[in-house]
Amino acid sequence: MARGIDRVAVAVIILIATGIASVSGSRLAGASETELPAGVEKDADGDIVFRHVLDDEPIEFEYRTDQTITPAVDAFHKTAVNAYDGDADKIAEGKKLWGKLCVACHLKDGTGRIGPNLIDDEWQHPRVASDVGRFEIIYAGGAGAMQAFGRRIDQDDILKVMAYLKELRGETN
Repeated sequence: MARGIDRVAVAVIILIATGIASVSGSRLAGASETELPAGVEKDADGDIVFRHVLDDEPIEFEYRTDQTITPAVDAFHKTAVNAYDGDADKIAEGKKLWGKLCVACHLKDGTGRIGPNLIDDEWQHPRVASDVGRFEIIYAGGAGAMQAFGRRIDQDDILKVMAYLKELRGETN
């Protein structure tokens, strides 16, 4: 029995060390979680093609010279899996950002004022029901008052806000 556990532990360590899997909070995130949402495709380099919600045109990312692309952002661009889901520290950071950037339109509880309700499952744009769609609309903006935050905050912070929104919606693991 101990040998079986040792083999599993070694396999997990190898997967983590080679980047095939990672530990996020208390869960193991790996290859089984890399199935892309419907309608999401990858480019020739293996990166997700993010699109504007209004015209479906590809988003061209603009990077500031002071911006760092974190491993979480790099992984999200390849897998559509948010490494911060379930990570209490990153969710707390996302909650702070939510308070500064999102509350005015979406309210503290996410039920919406000027902006739409983000707690229910009624989406004006169906793609926004997925993490890819949420990332796209936060980064590039959308119809009406939804401004683009891609020039204001780092993509890493967008992932933190998304992780907090999942907790707010009760979607945490």
